[in-house]
Amino acid sequence: MAQALNGQLRDFSLPDVLQFILQQRKSGRLTLTYHHEKAEVGISRGNISHVDIDGRNVETVIRDWLLSCGRMTPEELTGVESVSRSMDRSILETLVAKKFITAEERADWIQIVAEDLICDLFQWQEGAYEFNTDVPSSTIRGVGINLSTEMITMEGMRRLDEWPRLRDRLGSPGVQVSLAQLPQSLAELGPESLILRQLEQNSSAITLDELERRVPFGKFRLYDTIVAYADDGYVTLRQDGKTFDSHVPISLEADTPRSSSTVALLAMGAGLMVAALLVNWMMTAAIGHLASVPERGFIGAESRFESIKLHTAIQRYRFETGEWPTGLDKLRTSVPLTRGERNSTLGMEYGYRARGTRYDIWLREESSEPRNKQP
Repeated sequence: MAQALNGQLRDFSLPDVLQFILQQRKSGRLTLTYHHEKAEVGISRGNISHVDIDGRNVETVIRDWLLSCGRMTPEELTGVESVSRSMDRSILETLVAKKFITAEERADWIQIVAEDLICDLFQWQEGAYEFNTDVPSSTIRGVGINLSTEMITMEGMRRLDEWPRLRDRLGSPGVQVSLAQLPQSLAELGPESLILRQLEQNSSAITLDELERRVPFGKFRLYDTIVAYADDGYVTLRQDGKTFDSHVPISLEADTPRSSSTVALLAMGAGLMVAALLVNWMMTAAIGHLASVPERGFIGAESRFESIKLHTAIQRYRFETGEWPTGLDKLRTSVPLTRGERNSTLGMEYGYRARGTRYDIWLREESSEPRNKQP
């Protein structure tokens, strides 16, 4: 029987959706929409087999990169595409056969480009998702993507955490990068050493924007690698004609008594701030629990946090049965929930009501409405 799962990313994030599909070992197509952008992710037994973001997939990214860096001409590409169509095989297979790229480069770049495309989707905090098991996973013959959902989720979350640090250290896309020295062995640096090869071919510095067009990497991978190379002394960074260090070390040999006093004051200030935030949270929660039922269900950040398992159980019930549960007690057949997990930590029970294409869930005083009875 065909099954579908859909909702909003603000309520159920992409990592949550992918983990849920992985746990069920489902196959199908996950469609994401965000403003005017659309992404399709092919799923095969829980793992990722294809990704396409507004027409950008592994094949098109590598093809466009070969053109932009001058490794092939538009005329040569037209010939490769013609041969691929006549032989019913992927462009990447023909590129290897015509010796535009090696078999090792093909394998490396399929993995790298697929990871970068998927991880870019983790930045979509808003939008809608829909997973259908009756829609076959789109695949490109000869590409062979098989990404572990567990690993890609961990990598995607790591990139979200690291991205602000990388942007702060590199300044702007106009930063100029030039080669300082080559390592003893480029092979030990892996496929990302292509960045150093591009810099080696230029006598002058290249901006980050230009370098991005010359390598088949996503922006995060490029920035992350450039920062690592700058720390190792392989590249030099310049902005406004001045050389700068992307990493400013903090001296540990400062005035010890003054440093200790500063740390103590900062610790006291942080403690007071936490206490103030805690008081504010409690007051906000108390007021929020008296509010009317909201449009999207959850009341405030505190109830969103503590009802995550409840939300997951509701989504799973719908995924398995095709309809919303009529009461929270029905969830026992889907995800075992203790009585404590069906109640707020503030001692109030969750109210619940199915509403056609969505559901409402809120906190209520135990005496305000009768509890749901066992169906």
